[in-house]
Amino acid sequence: MQPLRIESLSNPVVKGLRALRTPKGRDEQRLFLAEGERTIATATAAGWIPEMLLTAGPLRAPIDGGASHARESFSVTTEVLAKITGRDNPQEQLAVYADPAPEAQSVSTIDPSSAARWLMLEAPRDPGNLGSAIRSADACAAGGVILVGNTCDPYSIETVRATMGSIFTVPIYRAKDEEAVALLKRWPGSTVATALDGASDYSELTYTAPTAIVIGTEADGLSANLRGACASAALIPMLGTAESLNLAVASAIMLYAAERAQR
Repeated sequence: MQPLRIESLSNPVVKGLRALRTPKGRDEQRLFLAEGERTIATATAAGWIPEMLLTAGPLRAPIDGGASHARESFSVTTEVLAKITGRDNPQEQLAVYADPAPEAQSVSTIDPSSAARWLMLEAPRDPGNLGSAIRSADACAAGGVILVGNTCDPYSIETVRATMGSIFTVPIYRAKDEEAVALLKRWPGSTVATALDGASDYSELTYTAPTAIVIGTEADGLSANLRGACASAALIPMLGTAESLNLAVASAIMLYAAERAQR
């Protein structure tokens, strides 16, 4: 069956998908956008089925599985994709996915022993940094990313874009402060907080598996509750004039420090 054609920027489908760029639209529809052939191919390989697939060019082999299983497919103009994504030069493919079920994001479902490394982030605010941290967690084979407190949206178009497809392969969990503290206190391996006044150089810790790496915001660092729930604190030395590293860089350094120690 040929996909339906959309050319009008005022088409209801376009309006609905454009709303997914806003928190209100995301909350109401519980859908998110993913751009590009490679990202969609990653999603398809991970078993995600798109609710919609829009293309301004021919569907090529890497995402054919995604196109075949999409619940709705549309042929659109580049202008339509630009309108939806807010980009002047959008990629030719755009997919729409349903948010994971809330129960799948509960920390009560976490089995720490299922992976050697885990990343816990307290109140990340920048979508690009969060997306890059999720990508680092994927690269380091982390078991998942645990988001604590009031965070930016991991399924916003900006965050998904920054993950380069890793949003589909790394489980995302959400926790209230008290849930995160309780999880850390019963964690079976190392729990490592990052801090500017950390007791140990990050390269000197043992990182017993499974290790939970716990990182706070650049501006405020970790809350006292989360830091107090961790068995050790790590310092990443600042050798120049910078006071701190951003969330994504600190996440990558700490995850690979754990990977190296465990290896």
